[in-house]
Amino acid sequence: GKCKVVIPILQRDYAQGRVGYESQREKFLRAISAALNGEKQLKLDFVYGSSDQECRFNPLDGQQRLTTLWLLHWYLAFLLGKLSEQSTIEHLSNFSYETRVSSTSFCQRIVKRGSEIVKGKKENIAEAIIRQTWIPSVWRQDPTVQSMLRMLSGEHNGKIDGIEELFADKEEYNSVDLEKIISGTVSAYKSMKTYDRYLGDIHFYI
Repeated sequence: GKCKVVIPILQRDYAQGRVGYESQREKFLRAISAALNGEKQLKLDFVYGSSDQECRFNPLDGQQRLTTLWLLHWYLAFLLGKLSEQSTIEHLSNFSYETRVSSTSFCQRIVKRGSEIVKGKKENIAEAIIRQTWIPSVWRQDPTVQSMLRMLSGEHNGKIDGIEELFADKEEYNSVDLEKIISGTVSAYKSMKTYDRYLGDIHFYI
């Protein structure tokens, strides 16, 4: 069966999107991009954690990589207009944060209501998200939410340090291309070997 990935309450906040992590973001995103374009293999190493009887996998190491891949999956689904499809909603809903109530709610909300987001011509995706009336302003004080928004859009500072910036010229992609990229993202999830004493290797929520 498929398991849910749950970032446990004792884990730290999502950090890859923090201010000061621009170079690390750029390096990781470029590696993902090269892998999705078939240029080189992406090695994501091991993810360590444990699972409970409800098949909820709690990563102890690998949280940052899993979160970035989840954000990439969400963004590609947004680009393709697939956030209204039940299968996409179910897949993306199998990932959640328990570090704060606002982190949990933010992830749930952008999945379940993400199809309502319409990005303006001069907006980045983070601006479009926080403009939604169903995203309370108080959530923007949550360090994990801040990092997720920054990872999605980047700083637009000359570095490719945001997921949106990787696909800024989306005119170059058609639906077939993006479907292939999503397939590549799925393969990336599956390449992350998971270790725990109960389940061994699992394929997360894909």
